[in-house]
Amino acid sequence: MSTNRQELLEQLLILTDPTKEQVKETGSTVPQNESDNISDETLLSGIPGPTSDMVKDIMSSFEALQSENTSLAEEIINCYNQLNASFETSSSIAKCNSIQQAILMLMSKVGRAIGSQFCIFIKMTDFNFSLTNRHSGKEDETIFYNIDLRSMVSAEEFYDRNKDDLHELAQKRADCVVSMMDYHREMDPDYEGRGNVTSLILKHSDDNSDLGCLFFVRNDEHEPFVASEMNLAKTLIKLGSIVLGNIMYAQKMHQTYLQTITSLVRAMEEKDSYTSGHSNRVAALACKLGEKIGLDEQVEILEWAGLLHDIGKIGIRDEVLCKPGKLTDEEFEHIKTHPVKSYNVLEPIDALQCILGAAKHHHEHFDGSGYPDGLAGEDIPLHARVIQVADVWDAITSSRSYRKAMPLEKAINIMKEESGTTMDPYLVKEFLELLDKGELDEILEE
Repeated sequence: MSTNRQELLEQLLILTDPTKEQVKETGSTVPQNESDNISDETLLSGIPGPTSDMVKDIMSSFEALQSENTSLAEEIINCYNQLNASFETSSSIAKCNSIQQAILMLMSKVGRAIGSQFCIFIKMTDFNFSLTNRHSGKEDETIFYNIDLRSMVSAEEFYDRNKDDLHELAQKRADCVVSMMDYHREMDPDYEGRGNVTSLILKHSDDNSDLGCLFFVRNDEHEPFVASEMNLAKTLIKLGSIVLGNIMYAQKMHQTYLQTITSLVRAMEEKDSYTSGHSNRVAALACKLGEKIGLDEQVEILEWAGLLHDIGKIGIRDEVLCKPGKLTDEEFEHIKTHPVKSYNVLEPIDALQCILGAAKHHHEHFDGSGYPDGLAGEDIPLHARVIQVADVWDAITSSRSYRKAMPLEKAINIMKEESGTTMDPYLVKEFLELLDKGELDEILEE
């Protein structure tokens, strides 16, 4: 049980004068609320000097210990909060799928942990990664993140007014540096050596190269940053950079996969000059259709599936693949094996498990008359149905060894005729809407 100052003093007074115990037992002669206001000197006035000094020393030590315990408790709470912020920052960034998303998450977590109103990230020119503006679709060198939406000043407004100073700090690689910008109380002597803007360098965890400069800003409604907040921000950014390094490594591996895929596609298209560019067009058309029907998060899967849906044609005999005339029954059965061959080529690659269904089933028919498994309707994987629509359109509008490309109007009529039999009628409708609005023109003109 903890003892407060008043209880300790009463116990010490009883030890020095046992008669006070009797008073305590019968009730204090001084009401509690009044005794709290009586000075130690008054209470100790009847006690001999050496004893009184000893009681004062004990009380002084008790007060110092109480203060130390309070400081220790505050320090423990502060350490807990920092550990919690570190864990939240690392785990949140680890869930991000892109560099830009990870940087935004880092800005959010660190900004909130240190009480920043908004943050700005300026990309370093010596590192090559893409930042895309979600509104314009163009590449940016800067990311803004507004934490306090009630703030009178936004990150963009602050940046516009202080652009030169911010870029100068970024170019100087000013790490853990504080500055005063747009701060009306910057001459306050209490704020000497402090700043409302802190700049921290985000580094690549592998080679320690600079990715960019992060600025955390407080407006003049709040006090400038203190050293403990700076240290916390630096710690969180260092942790974040390690996780970000893992994301960048994953993206590098992803790029390697794409290069491998491109090589496989080129090798396949080398066998048949008529299908050159077919896979790229199918991929682009499938991505557009995927976005139209709300598959934004799966566009990359559709891209890979479009690029590789015909990879199994590598295993088709050249004289069949490039035959200018009608195929015999045997030749047609042979060429019908290419979806399964595509599946067999891709199946051992872990990163491509997500496109196996599309590769194997893009020749299934909505009415169940397709191949290889005769699947029908929604039993056909959605990605396969999307690829099929793009594949059919490109096939009928491109020249092949056995026929010329069909004119636009005839191609549209074929799509409508095959809707509900060969292809998913909903997807055909959505595709033709894209076509009618001119949203596929750029792809079709290539």
